[in-house]
Amino acid sequence: MLALIADRPGVRAPDLAASLGRETLSFKRDVRKLKELGLTRSLAVGYEISPRGRAYLR
Repeated sequence: MLALIADRPGVRAPDLAASLGRETLSFKRDVRKLKELGLTRSLAVGYEISPRGRAYLR
């Protein structure tokens, strides 16, 4: 999920969830967990990975 958000910043949660074949609510719940870990940030529309998230992906 983190790599997907990194590749598609600013994309709406329903679109990201659909690309993984997941329901939106469960996808958003998992993204919140990543946000609590400091790996993602919410945008006005969609998400982006944080600097910490970028470091994790390396």
